[in-house]
Amino acid sequence: MGRDILFSDPPAGANPFLQDVACALQLRPGMSRILEVGPGGVSDVELVAAVLAGTGRRERPEAIAARLLEGGLLRLRRMPACEVLRESRARPAQAARLVAALELGRRAMSAEQQKRERYLSPDLIAARLWPLLADLAHEEFWAFLMTARMEEVRCVRIASGGLTQCSVLPREAFAPALVHAAPCVAFAHNHPSGDPTPSSDDHRLQLMLDEAGRALGVRVVDHLVIAADGFHSARTGAGQPPRQRAVA
Repeated sequence: MGRDILFSDPPAGANPFLQDVACALQLRPGMSRILEVGPGGVSDVELVAAVLAGTGRRERPEAIAARLLEGGLLRLRRMPACEVLRESRARPAQAARLVAALELGRRAMSAEQQKRERYLSPDLIAARLWPLLADLAHEEFWAFLMTARMEEVRCVRIASGGLTQCSVLPREAFAPALVHAAPCVAFAHNHPSGDPTPSSDDHRLQLMLDEAGRALGVRVVDHLVIAADGFHSARTGAGQPPRQRAVA
């Protein structure tokens, strides 16, 4: 960062955590505001100023951003690099940063949405989780987070246990779904014995998680028990190991 940058404390009343972050990272007030309210809650001038921060000039980034935006955001988007450099009167590195940000925006708009697999059946979910659980010598409990279209958000290991049990509380099981705002989740754990038949404890945990999901507004898609001999779905019953099903 340039030595001429003046750092100020975030405005009064800002989130205490973000105040600490801004202080630690020496963010300009406008940049900490982006973290606090989100990029959609700030003006075009503030966004451009955040990209230009650290110009090393006496002129404030907000003033440079306002000048660049006099013709509107569309005009700025169409500016060649040499014109951005001339009008901003910023260092080449900062002008290049702005040009790069604009180009990323262009590419994001034109990028084709990749087709994502939809996990519409227990077989597909089991096949996805099989490499993570099937061959373990101890029990583990996982949450498979999904979108409303049943597309994967991520897999999260919730707990690791012993040879015959793995203790899980509903608050632990649903924490990743709440953190990542996943509307759907499938739970899975393994049986090192090789037998995927659910135990009485498994059934009790399933009922608890179903009830917690309804209270939290998170759809519990399924509960899977995965073992070397196959898997068991709370929704459809027993299933074959994915590799055996592929050969059949």
